[in-house]
Amino acid sequence: MFSMKIKFCCYLFLVCLAPAVFAQKNTAGTHAAQAIASPGNRAAKNEFQDGQDYFSYSTPIHTENRRDGKILIQSFFDYDCRVCVNTLDILELYSKINPNKVVVEEYPIATKETTFSAQVYYSLKRMNHEDIAELLLFETTDIERYRELTKFENLLAYLKQQNVDEKLFTDIYQSAEIRRQVSEAIYRTEKYGVFTYPFVVIGGKYVLTNSTLYNDDYTFAVLDFLVHELSAVSTATHSK
Repeated sequence: MFSMKIKFCCYLFLVCLAPAVFAQKNTAGTHAAQAIASPGNRAAKNEFQDGQDYFSYSTPIHTENRRDGKILIQSFFDYDCRVCVNTLDILELYSKINPNKVVVEEYPIATKETTFSAQVYYSLKRMNHEDIAELLLFETTDIERYRELTKFENLLAYLKQQNVDEKLFTDIYQSAEIRRQVSEAIYRTEKYGVFTYPFVVIGGKYVLTNSTLYNDDYTFAVLDFLVHELSAVSTATHSK
């Protein structure tokens, strides 16, 4: 229970910092009009609003330019997150539909006080058990089950049921390599201003959160809109 309180306090702190990170473009006059239009209506008209359907960084975060020209979509997740499961499916399908436009990368969220998700995820990935790492997203959607599995002995018992070598997992879990990856996850979480989960960054400029990611069709429409915006900017830049 104590660890859950720490986790909540960490994210509450990040939420308080969020307004300083993201651009504030909406005025009082536009809020009323936007409240009337439903996401479905905005999707049909392809009229999406910054601050409502998506957020944008006040200063875009630099990402390396890909040689293939694809737009990078970075998905930040945490265990104990029901919507993260849906987001994973949505982004996987979206990348398959648009293989020449986007590439998706997944990152566990981590803070100095809450490293469980990153430590478990990278340990399983190191063992080539990405499938088990993904399965844990489903397993921990129930808060009580999540609390159980944050106890290491319960986690090992669960992994044993999945035919994961307990001793090898423990050795990797406690290794310097995983500590380094967790430190990188903490840095990345802070760098991108991740204040909630799921948290999806498009091209280092735009952000989608639970307010959009709860619905497949809505998310696809907003992604199409933002990818088009970024592609248009990229094309204009290269044509100069």
